Amino acid sequence: MKKIATLGPMGTFSDTASQKYVTTQSIKHNIEYFDSIKLALNAVGHTCDIGILPVENFSEGFISLVLDHLLDAELFIMAEIRLPIRFSFISNCVNKEDINHLFVQFVAKGQCSEFIGSLYNVDVESTESNIESLVKVQQGPSNYGAIVPSNAVRAGDFPLVLEDINDYKNNETRFLVFAKEQALFAKQHNTDYKTSIIVMDENDHPGFLGEVLLSFSSRKINLTSIMSRPTRQTFGKYHFFIDFDGHVQDEPIALALNEIKLNCKVKVLGSYPKLNAQS
Repeated sequence: MKKIATLGPMGTFSDTASQKYVTTQSIKHNIEYFDSIKLALNAVGHTCDIGILPVENFSEGFISLVLDHLLDAELFIMAEIRLPIRFSFISNCVNKEDINHLFVQFVAKGQCSEFIGSLYNVDVESTESNIESLVKVQQGPSNYGAIVPSNAVRAGDFPLVLEDINDYKNNETRFLVFAKEQALFAKQHNTDYKTSIIVMDENDHPGFLGEVLLSFSSRKINLTSIMSRPTRQTFGKYHFFIDFDGHVQDEPIALALNEIKLNCKVKVLGSYPKLNAQS
């Protein structure tokens, strides 16, 4: 039986993504929950075989903590999972105006900024997980409130439940399935693929990024995202996380990567089936 590391406790969106992944696998998996994203990432390849964690949100973009970990760790992407994300506000207080303390997970905070801004004179405390926010309200005084996953509560569970408080109704989060060893899946017919790489700038020169992009555009390779992260070695230097359509076994992609490697270090994180929204 394989072990999955994910952000706990049970009931988080990461747990939902992990449960969804397990249903697609023929081998049994046991899910182990960690108190933070960093602890879960560190467990992959050590106490757990794989990890399933959020990497990108529809409105908030990429989670820097995960990207930075991929720079240093030998982790590879096996699959992606996309979930619709809905939040509710809960409290043991009847009136929203009486709330003076709000618990919200640090990623969820940006996805519910308009609602948080509507609260008057409220202290906002960040948590590591949405379920931690739920527990703090359950155990705290009546003037506590929390933002939690909508599927974690029902009308009647608390005196005050306000549903669909996220800024965007079509909000969703992309999760990645990580493993310690690279699993390069042979390209299957009738399957669309996505590839993720890190381009590391070790020979800084004018036009560096433009040359990288030209290697893709000249071969009509569609980039779906590009994200820069500081090298944390020299101020003003960055690594680039790039996602694009296609498989590394496609000839145009192989040619593009070989060309980029002439001047840069390239780490291929994986080629994996591409998913559509809420699939």
